[in-house]
Amino acid sequence: MASATLNKYQNTNPALCWMMRILCAVMFVGHGWMCFNEQMPLHALLQDEPLMATLVKNLFSMDWKDWLALKISDNIDTAVRVQAWIFFFFATVTLIPSCHWFMRIVYLLGTANLVFLAWLKYFAAAQGIGHFLEHAGQFCMPLMVYLMVFGRGWRFPAGIIASIAIALTFVCHGLLAIGLPSDISWLNHPRPGKFMEMTMLSLGLESEQKAGNILLVAGILDIVAAVFLFTAGKWRTISLAYMVIWGLMTAIARPWSYFDPAFASESLNRWLPEALYRVPHFGLPLCLLLALRRRSNNV
Repeated sequence: MASATLNKYQNTNPALCWMMRILCAVMFVGHGWMCFNEQMPLHALLQDEPLMATLVKNLFSMDWKDWLALKISDNIDTAVRVQAWIFFFFATVTLIPSCHWFMRIVYLLGTANLVFLAWLKYFAAAQGIGHFLEHAGQFCMPLMVYLMVFGRGWRFPAGIIASIAIALTFVCHGLLAIGLPSDISWLNHPRPGKFMEMTMLSLGLESEQKAGNILLVAGILDIVAAVFLFTAGKWRTISLAYMVIWGLMTAIARPWSYFDPAFASESLNRWLPEALYRVPHFGLPLCLLLALRRRSNNV
């Protein structure tokens, strides 16, 4: 049974399936590298007194001061380093072309782990829901590989899931680039200062107004592209092509903007993993574009 499933999977398009595997593995390496550098906002959750105090008291019969006295910060750092190795494990296993039942668990656990990480970032940001949904392209990657292996390739529901994940990623990035603050917490999407900083550094701009105008146009284009993704024909192709190009540019924007030749190793160690875990932002639209072209050629 496993052999038959594997053959069906391989016949869907081996090159495209391996591309998905490699992109997913690279993304996991990026997340693992970030955690290895202790850049995972677990502190924001476990040291949040309003949220955790009652839970700590009920589970451990311990008040908040005693909880903090346990050197919880050091323990969190250890947990984050363990999480780094878990991500490296997911990266390795993703590259194994197996249809064993154990792989189902790995892909689903990888998806759940990334959803939790995205929620942590949203919780730490304490702003709009876009800070969670902008990671949809990332946390659906292991699920996409799962559907490649155990589903029907890029046919339903894989194509729909990929399209929704891509659209959510670009719409939320667009909202943040435009900057839409609100008094309603889950609708609050002010423009991050780092967006302005990266735009100015990467393009050599000195004017914040010019950088803001560029981000405004880019944000509008992101949302328009997400809408056209659900059309047919050339407009969908154009939107996916835009997403591939813009997704690649935004992925490399951080190492490009902040690279310091005088501290090359430190710069790469800090910023390269941020580019790696963003590969789904251009890789997933690329895979969908190739899958759609292949389908149209076979019609």
